[in-house]
Amino acid sequence: MPFWLQKILIMKKTDWDEFENDAEILDYLKSLPVYENSSTKSAFYRALFFLSVLYCRFFKLDKPLFIVLVTNNRCNLNCIYCYGNYGERKDYKDYSTKELLKVIDKLKDLGTRLITMHGGESLLRNDIGEIINYVKHKGFYVGFNTNGYLVSKKIDQLRCVDTICLSLDGTETINDKNRGEGCYNKVMEAIDIIKKNNVPCVISATLTKDNMQDMEFLAELGLSKDVMIQYSILYNSPGLKDRSSNLVMNDKEIRDTVSKIRHLRKEGYPIYYSDNVLNATINWPVSHDEKEFFTEKEVTKKMAKDTKLVVCYHGKLKYQIDADGRVITCWAQDHKNAPNIKDLGVTGAIKKCHDDNECKHCVFLANNEHNALMHLSPRNILNNLRIQILHAIKIKK
Repeated sequence: MPFWLQKILIMKKTDWDEFENDAEILDYLKSLPVYENSSTKSAFYRALFFLSVLYCRFFKLDKPLFIVLVTNNRCNLNCIYCYGNYGERKDYKDYSTKELLKVIDKLKDLGTRLITMHGGESLLRNDIGEIINYVKHKGFYVGFNTNGYLVSKKIDQLRCVDTICLSLDGTETINDKNRGEGCYNKVMEAIDIIKKNNVPCVISATLTKDNMQDMEFLAELGLSKDVMIQYSILYNSPGLKDRSSNLVMNDKEIRDTVSKIRHLRKEGYPIYYSDNVLNATINWPVSHDEKEFFTEKEVTKKMAKDTKLVVCYHGKLKYQIDADGRVITCWAQDHKNAPNIKDLGVTGAIKKCHDDNECKHCVFLANNEHNALMHLSPRNILNNLRIQILHAIKIKK
């Protein structure tokens, strides 16, 4: 069958209920041509996402353009600060192949352009290669988050994604203390394999009291490996209070740490964030110990203007669908009773999450870089344009 005809058949919506079981679905998915990514293709879908943001902002539309899709509950690590306790979700039932494909198809119908696949550890799914291939054929811009352990075994299944994000918290001693013995070496191996296979790579570091001094080490690593560094600050969450709340930095430590990140960026290190995003956290109007986000009712116009807070678009243009079916705006709003796609369907759960959302501003760096882009801040558009161009040109067949 000619490739162009195969592509038309893939883009046509498939009735997954016509298949008897997941085994038949997998046989069908394996029969699809392997998606070969390229700089041109990746650049096109990156641009399509941004143009969709422009369209929604211009016409004042709310649409799930950006979805963080948690593909499974299981994880082969049990990081001491994990917000979702994925390493302990032993009794959770994962999506079947059919269920996950139905979610993906529905997101396509709703206008989603960017899917970031997350875990747990997504590479633990036996069908993840077929799922990724299908998602790319459906025309999504795809990011993929992994802890790196299985990259060497499954790199063939990852070659077609647009960006891979690896978790690494610092030097070997500190990283393995937080994430598990041997993790550091696995990530370093994964970085080299990913780069050898011409896939853009980002390192995501969670900063705590233990590793806040490792920022410089990570920045130097990013420079030497030619990868971007994305720092996150560990904040208290309901699941953390009983486990590792002693790892959370205090208010002064957080402000000083983010100020150092800003300095590293000015020194030319490959830091993912723009200055306005870093400044919003440095100049947060109350203590970080006291409050990490404001609702629309809580914040005053003067407060937002004086501290130049970043406007939130989570729950408007971006959502997270957890492996248990809950739809939330972001990790900070990880409510147990959040609307669930198993009860309301994908469309209904996203709408309920949208209608219930009250968040207006927050301190979370990764969230705010996306928020500022979706707010069409010129400096964030330029920063993201630079990153997207650099990443796209790294992709080769």
